[in-house]
Amino acid sequence: MVATGNVVKEFKIGNTRIKICDDYCRDKNKADVEAILKRIAVDAIGPLSVAAYNSK
Repeated sequence: MVATGNVVKEFKIGNTRIKICDDYCRDKNKADVEAILKRIAVDAIGPLSVAAYNSK
């Protein structure tokens, strides 16, 4: 079963069709969005730091 949602962007990479939906954040206020972005940044900084260190 393929989930459907509010598609805001659709594109293809090779034979793969990609749909980006905003269902998770569409009804969020500015404070909620800031909290989501902060959580993403905190989750990403570790792997990004390791990758940057290892590329040297």
